[in-house]
Amino acid sequence: MEIVLISDGPLPLDSPVRKLPFFFPARLVDMAKVSKRTVGAAQVAVVELLDATDAGLTALKNSWDTIAEIPVFCLVSRKNRREVIQASALGKTEPLERDTPLSLLVRTIKSKVGFDPMATVPRSVPSKTLEAYRKGNAFLESMVLSATDGSNIQINLMNESAKEILAALSLDGIGPWMEAVQSHHSGTYCHSLMVCGIAGLFARHLGWKEADCVEVIAGGLLHDIGKMRIPLTILDKADKLTPEERAIIDKHPQFGREILKPRLEVAIDIKKMAIQHHEFLDGSGYPDGLKASRISPKVRLMTICDIFTALTETRAYKEGLPARVAIDTLKQMGRKLDQDMVDQFARMVLDRGFGEVSRATGPVGGRAAG
Repeated sequence: MEIVLISDGPLPLDSPVRKLPFFFPARLVDMAKVSKRTVGAAQVAVVELLDATDAGLTALKNSWDTIAEIPVFCLVSRKNRREVIQASALGKTEPLERDTPLSLLVRTIKSKVGFDPMATVPRSVPSKTLEAYRKGNAFLESMVLSATDGSNIQINLMNESAKEILAALSLDGIGPWMEAVQSHHSGTYCHSLMVCGIAGLFARHLGWKEADCVEVIAGGLLHDIGKMRIPLTILDKADKLTPEERAIIDKHPQFGREILKPRLEVAIDIKKMAIQHHEFLDGSGYPDGLKASRISPKVRLMTICDIFTALTETRAYKEGLPARVAIDTLKQMGRKLDQDMVDQFARMVLDRGFGEVSRATGPVGGRAAG
């Protein structure tokens, strides 16, 4: 149950189509390569006409029968007469204004696609964890919309999600949570959900107050909000990143700062977890090169959980490491991390037998850690 995104070459930077894979399983197909094989069993096609060449449009028109049987949306600017004519010349389509709010674009596509992220969750997942996963996913979708259109973060939904996740972890444990989140089609969502679950469990293991455990989970949900400004062609790249692409990925904490700075509704500790989770105690981290005295316990915890998750995740571009090997890596990082906290984390992970559960093959897309 996926959608196919059609563009003449890479999607333009200002195309809202770039955000659709956060909401649906989606594939990008070049206009010149549209065929029964490349379209497959897609339920909906979304055609981006921005910067389309005559050659690309001619190729698409010649292969139009391939997608004529499914709903086709064409993104156009009504101020651009050429695009409007191009859309009508292609065949039966539903034109959509390119500046349509992302929330409306997503809702319009959802009306045509029978996609339910809950449908892919294994049936063995207990109901409490299932509900927590549903709320966590709903918050992440709302977060993408907020980061895109500048609206307020849905704090109530964030807090409800965090409380549900903590309750599910307390009742069902980490195994069912991992099972559920690894079924998500988005590697970026999967990573955030895994980090928030491990972070919440670790905060509870450390004996922190429930309010702090809930805030840590909320911080995990939000910690990669800056990645909403990074092209999915980089986030979901199956091959090794180029130095230029790595430099873009490394900007996500700064992007997170820019997104969260004007949002007074977000607690300062949560903002710090999003902005500072790549800072190291020895000052070698980024974006600000902070040293130990300026890095709070919650940020230190988030950094450990983020690195551990990134190391143990299996993605298209790498195999996940066993938990013990990941723990050894954290210890080898020495003064970069709070090693007293790493020792406590190791006890939790190894005593609870995370084992292979964190290595289970999840979605193949998604650049886990920045």
